[in-house]
Amino acid sequence: MDRGTQHTAATAATALIDAVRERTTAARVAEAAAFVAVGDWAAAHTSEEVVGDPITALGEWHEESYVEALAGDQFLELGGPGAPVVAEFCIGEVAAARGCSFDAARRLVGDAIELRYRLPRVQARIAAGEVDVWRGRRVAQATRTLTFEAAGFVDRHVAYVAGKATGPEVDRLVAEAAARFDPETTEAERAEADGGRHLTIELGDVGYADPLTGTLRGTVDVHGTLELADALDLERTVAHVARQLVDLGCDQDLDVRRSIALGEIARRCDGVTTLQYDAASGPDGDETHPVQRARREVVLFVHLDQAAITGTLNGFGPGIDACTGTTGIDLARLDTPGAPRGAVTAEQVQTWCASPDTTVTIKPVIDLNLDDAVNGYTPPDRIADHVKARWPRCVFPYCTRSSRTADLDHCRAYDDNGPPGQTSTKNLYPLCRRHHRMKTHRELRTGRRWTYRPTHPDNGEPPNALIWTSPHGQTYLVDPDGTHPWPPDTT
Repeated sequence: MDRGTQHTAATAATALIDAVRERTTAARVAEAAAFVAVGDWAAAHTSEEVVGDPITALGEWHEESYVEALAGDQFLELGGPGAPVVAEFCIGEVAAARGCSFDAARRLVGDAIELRYRLPRVQARIAAGEVDVWRGRRVAQATRTLTFEAAGFVDRHVAYVAGKATGPEVDRLVAEAAARFDPETTEAERAEADGGRHLTIELGDVGYADPLTGTLRGTVDVHGTLELADALDLERTVAHVARQLVDLGCDQDLDVRRSIALGEIARRCDGVTTLQYDAASGPDGDETHPVQRARREVVLFVHLDQAAITGTLNGFGPGIDACTGTTGIDLARLDTPGAPRGAVTAEQVQTWCASPDTTVTIKPVIDLNLDDAVNGYTPPDRIADHVKARWPRCVFPYCTRSSRTADLDHCRAYDDNGPPGQTSTKNLYPLCRRHHRMKTHRELRTGRRWTYRPTHPDNGEPPNALIWTSPHGQTYLVDPDGTHPWPPDTT
């Protein structure tokens, strides 16, 4: 293929991806406009009454009004507490206009009402085309059972990241809001969950015999519910012993080795960190001593303000929650790789750390305004923690993977013969493994790869951001708030 043909093919490919980008943007704008119109229509068919607390199920009538509901148009509770009720029959117009079922239209109107009256910041970003409608609706569906104040808490915290927040992240924030604004219910639910812990080993006939053939399988099912700290301990130990089985010659796959590991732990419960149980210490090997028991290590990344530490707000009042301004439970935010992320109560943390087998490690607070550098290629923990705290996610456009498990990439390639200080908080950025590969290796078809660079505020570019360029020349701006088109659309 000559150069002219290559240039023509590259131009055609660029035109195709340009068309995808432009039409996607146009579809997003149109969808946002239609959603706002649905909200305007619903707002025009509301009553002065608002949803109470607690609310009824979505779109259901109160029992006392059920008979009258059969006779004509009624007002439905489609949003959370504080949102106005909506006339039922107006939903039929929306269903016909959109060509969807009444139930689908009812859910759409409910989400529009929730966003308009209880999540105004997220709604404003949808109207501005900054957040996809489906993301905004996902937030609305998660907050509908919260109190008005708790929904406002979610709105304040999620609005600026709504364009990139994942479903689990929204769920964690909603759970935290519920805990802060309804601590009594949260404590009751936690106590109920503690009482629901169990471990079941199915040793009955169905458990070890194949129900289809009646033959002996020789295996049983094991299932249960554990406290988070106990589950982390068990996972760490099972994974450790499963790795040791490979060294001892076991060639089974990982799932089988994990099941074998659990049996090994059960038979040698005094030595859960090694398969070398009861190590011999006497000259004839007849004296043994148990291997030291594994200690629990609690690694928590916790962000606290003065109110959480002192239990006061502006120096007044005991046990005041800085977020709600009222008395409540103390919360810590768990952010440990391999563990569920989210808020836990301070009482739970105290219980985990109070165990005599627990090793508690306290790490210093990271000042993100200071820069640090070393001369070697591999960054030390202090620099790695700094970079991952500054960039909580992979910095590739629109990626939502956590930086906790990401690779750290040198934006300017490391040079063994280069100047000192190349491994620094200014030159390292987290990339998940897939996007690290896409940045490092070239595409087969174009022979080019993804590249990025820090922005230059002196040239009118936003500070603390990155500009990515795709193999076909498309550019994107990534900052701590998410991904944005670049250059910005000024129309």
